[in-house]
Amino acid sequence: MTSIRYNARRGWRRSSRGARPARSDGLTVSGLSFRGPPGPLLGVVGLSGGAGASVLAYLIAATAAGQSRAPVLLADTGGPTAGVATYATATAPLTLTDISARVAAEERVPPRFWVDGTDGLRVLAGDPQFTVQGDEDAVRRVLGDARDAHGLTVVDCGTLARPAEQAALSIATHIAWILPASVGGLERGRRVLERITRQSRPEILVARAQPGSGKPPVGAIADLADARRAPLVLMPCLGEVTGRPLRDLTADCAVALQAIGGLLQR
Repeated sequence: MTSIRYNARRGWRRSSRGARPARSDGLTVSGLSFRGPPGPLLGVVGLSGGAGASVLAYLIAATAAGQSRAPVLLADTGGPTAGVATYATATAPLTLTDISARVAAEERVPPRFWVDGTDGLRVLAGDPQFTVQGDEDAVRRVLGDARDAHGLTVVDCGTLARPAEQAALSIATHIAWILPASVGGLERGRRVLERITRQSRPEILVARAQPGSGKPPVGAIADLADARRAPLVLMPCLGEVTGRPLRDLTADCAVALQAIGGLLQR
C-alpha cells in the first residue's frame, strides 16, 4: 500500500509507487473517478451562510474517494465551524491555516497532518478555530502541492468571509457555487457573484431545495447561472446528514454529483 508524507519544501512524496484499487460498494457516479494525480482542485463556496457547502464538499470527495484509484483529499480552511470534520467523521490534528502559518514561518511541518476517512478519503479539517488566520500565499502553496499529489482535491471555501477561504478559491481549477433555492438565497447569491469577476475556469451553480420557503425561483436562478456561463443543477434538501450512510446520500444527490463530475472532467 502506498504511503505518503509531506515536506514543506518539496510537497507530498510517496514512499512507494502504484495506484490503490477503487474500493467503493456504493452507487457509482460518472465523472467522479480519478486514476492518478495531478487532478482538479474544486473549490466549493456557499453563497450564504448555511447554504450547504460543507455537505456538498464532503459528498463530492467521499464519493470520488470510493470509486477512484488515485487518492482524494477533502479540506477546509479552519474557522469557527467544523462541518467537514463532522460529516467525514474524521478530525485532523491541524487545519490548513495551521499548516500555512507554519510554512510561512519556516517552522517544522509534521510529515502527516491529515487523517484517513472511509474509502481512503484523506481529511484535512479539524475542530472549530477562532484565532489562527494562516498565510494566504502558504495556503495556495500547500493546496498546489495537494493538487500535484491527488487525483482530486476538494476544498470547502465557506462563504469567502476569511482571507484563507479567498486564497483557497483563487487557486481552484473548478468552482461549485451553492445557494438555497429561495428568494432570499437567490438575492444573497446574486449580490456575492456580482462582486466576483468571472474567469475562464469551469463553474457550476448548485441550488439546494429549501423546504418551507415557498415556490423556488428556478427561472431567476437559471438566469443567474447563465450570467456566470455556468450550468445549473438542483440538489435536494438532505435534512440531517450525520450518521446517514454515504450510499443513501449519494443516491439522493446523484444528479447533482454527476453534473459536478462532468464539470471536473473539463
